[in-house]
Amino acid sequence: MLTRRGRTVVVVAVAALLFALLFGARSLNAVIVPAVVALAAGYVQVSTTPDVIVERTPPADAHVSETRTAELELVRRNGAEIARPFPSDVTERLAAGLTPIPTEDGGTVLERADGDVELTFETAVGTGTLSYDVRYESRGRHKLGPATVTTTDAFGLFATKTELTGTESTLVYPRVRRLGRVGRRSLGRLQEFGRSDQRGEFAELREYVPGDPLRDINWKTTAKREELIVTEFAAETEAETVSVAAGANADGADTMAEATASVVSSLVASGVPVELSLPRGDLRVGPEYGGERAMLRTLATVAAGPIPDDDADVVIKGRAADASVDVRGEHHLFSEIVGDAAGQTAEVAA
Repeated sequence: MLTRRGRTVVVVAVAALLFALLFGARSLNAVIVPAVVALAAGYVQVSTTPDVIVERTPPADAHVSETRTAELELVRRNGAEIARPFPSDVTERLAAGLTPIPTEDGGTVLERADGDVELTFETAVGTGTLSYDVRYESRGRHKLGPATVTTTDAFGLFATKTELTGTESTLVYPRVRRLGRVGRRSLGRLQEFGRSDQRGEFAELREYVPGDPLRDINWKTTAKREELIVTEFAAETEAETVSVAAGANADGADTMAEATASVVSSLVASGVPVELSLPRGDLRVGPEYGGERAMLRTLATVAAGPIPDDDADVVIKGRAADASVDVRGEHHLFSEIVGDAAGQTAEVAA
């Protein structure tokens, strides 16, 4: 396909031919011959470029507002090495919710009418891997690709555009935010509720260590050995499950997911296991049986729906602007229980 420059060369060559017919062959030699040579060379160069495929390394799963790196490598379809690199524009398409950030490889970002984004590299195919950073703007499973390769000749007279099949996806988790003083105090009541004072079975006798409760001193054995001996039990406390139920209005799924991830992660970090109920399924999350990664994967794509258990210890309801968090009848807005007194927030890794 002729480019704009190629069409211009053709027009000039045709005009030169007309002048040659009118005024002599010098115009033919001066303009037409170089134009024909350039057009022929460009056509041969573009038409003989090898078929390529894209090998894409998608960015790793992460949380909203985080950044990860993606890579593209173009190789020959038959697996052979590209002996002679050729100039091309490589365009990668990313779904809405992902924002590409050019790195040292450069690149131009263009927002499409449908909300997707395109990142275009001016490069020479066969010279190495292209990399770019991706910022995660919204939770969900987002697609990367397909890629398009537009190949031009050295003079820019011809171009051929090839859409390469194949896409990858990345999963974006909701943010997990640290709770502020209000949130920690409110959930602290549940953390106390979630632990009983029942002591486990006898485990062993050992020497007293400063800080051991005096009630654990075994006075009978201490008298025999003439040193302080304490009785150690298999478990000083036993964690009991706290129930958390979450739902959302039609436009509140994002705030529900963020609030749920933050509240459950805070409880689990304090050693309290959680029974989590969502509009479409239940999960167990806790120090003993894990589940935090599964919870994040679920919350990345969870849709709005009714609260499955209104009698849970913690009831979370997502709305467009904010989520409500009810802790055993004590009502809070999620925005009020995160961050410090200045309203700042911080993220924690999954």
